[in-house]
Amino acid sequence: MNLRQLEVFQAVMQTGNMSAAARLICITPSAVSKTISHTELQLGYKLFTRGKGTLAPTPEAQVLFEESTLIHRKLDELKRIALNLRQVDGGQVRLAAIPSICHEFLPLVLEKHLARYPRVSVEVRTLHQDQMVQALLTRSVDFALGYYEHPHPLLTNTRLVSGPLYLVVTREIWQRAVRARSKNPMSFLASMPLIRLVGEDPMCQSIDELARHLGLTSLNPTQGLQVHTSRLALELVKRGMGWTVVDFLTASNLDSSSVTAVPLHDFAQVPLQMYFATSTPQARPPSACWTCCRTCCTA
Repeated sequence: MNLRQLEVFQAVMQTGNMSAAARLICITPSAVSKTISHTELQLGYKLFTRGKGTLAPTPEAQVLFEESTLIHRKLDELKRIALNLRQVDGGQVRLAAIPSICHEFLPLVLEKHLARYPRVSVEVRTLHQDQMVQALLTRSVDFALGYYEHPHPLLTNTRLVSGPLYLVVTREIWQRAVRARSKNPMSFLASMPLIRLVGEDPMCQSIDELARHLGLTSLNPTQGLQVHTSRLALELVKRGMGWTVVDFLTASNLDSSSVTAVPLHDFAQVPLQMYFATSTPQARPPSACWTCCRTCCTA
């Protein structure tokens, strides 16, 4: 099946009759009928059984439809990319970001981007760090944002900005810690539950490092609270259920009336990274969005 036959076949399968298929792809019904007949002749079997005004796909057509749908989607993707390359101030950008960036930093980026490039549509996907590779290599997204360098060999990392980590606990607990141990109030937290991030999140290593520094020698992952996002960890902290560690962007948006964020200057800073597939050219519309990311980072 060539691409024209594929387009006609998909249209007939989606609409259920020749006339509707013709309207969908802007050709005549007779052209649709001739293309389907020619395709059936080439393949050596029927794709549709014809009744009075109806078309019923054969089992062979159902199999071909399922397999060819992926190709049809890739053709739509090719059209989108071709349009993006032509339109400097238009087109579409698809980006992914980890939850903490989506909640805290990305709204600022999108606001600035919309003001500068109102004709560029943006699609945002919230993904965890371990989901970035699949999305970038299959070109489900154009680029992604996360913390720390991604180790995958087919991804390129670009650092946008770095900032400190912050220990977060309720104001009431921190005040007690300061009164009890004014010289080293953080040591007071050694007796409190630690709220960790689960899985392969790089932030988990920083949280564990601080825990060991405070004297928590037992970091059994089956004990205590483990969550997937910093936002959930913060909600638990607000309820006085323990303490956690967050990045500098998340810390900048905290409600200081309920929690205290203490900068951890003795620990390595967390870098905000932009990822894209090494084999993917940096097209112009995504580059515009990257510029807004950089601008917001340095603001």
